[in-house]
Amino acid sequence: MHRAAPALFLIVPLLAGCVSTPQTATQALPLSATEATKQLAEVKDNLDAADRMNAPPPPSAIASNPAVQPLKGMGFAQIAGQPGKSKNEKRLMAIRAARMDALRDLTEQVHGIRINATTTVSQAVVRDDSLSAVVQGTLRGARTVRVTPKGSDSYEVEMALDRETVAYIVRALKGRV
Repeated sequence: MHRAAPALFLIVPLLAGCVSTPQTATQALPLSATEATKQLAEVKDNLDAADRMNAPPPPSAIASNPAVQPLKGMGFAQIAGQPGKSKNEKRLMAIRAARMDALRDLTEQVHGIRINATTTVSQAVVRDDSLSAVVQGTLRGARTVRVTPKGSDSYEVEMALDRETVAYIVRALKGRV
């Protein structure tokens, strides 16, 4: 019995070495990942590296590849739910709301999103479940790519942020612009 115990101490570390977990978001990507997903994973890895080193990643790590597409954010808004005295005022407000939604989407991609959640379970039944999300950050250089009417009562806005701008934001956050 005592001889088996030392053998376990030798086997467990060997087995643990066989199980490999991805160290980066890029390594964790499935083979079927889209190009946009690969680009987001690359940005996340660069931001994580900057956090670990307490320094910004070199701009070439983000922006050196001319084939890399800019980050894109999508926003949507309904016309009917907007304040305004006329249909045209409501349209303009819907475009503005969709633009703000697209900027929020970009901010989530660059700065991340903070999720707070609580769940109360009593007698194996969920009694209370709440979730809140907070997005906070500064974007500079975001540009409107397109504003598209969707159906008769909504708009879709696409905003973009170039990789060079993302690199600048990271350096600014670290105080090294």
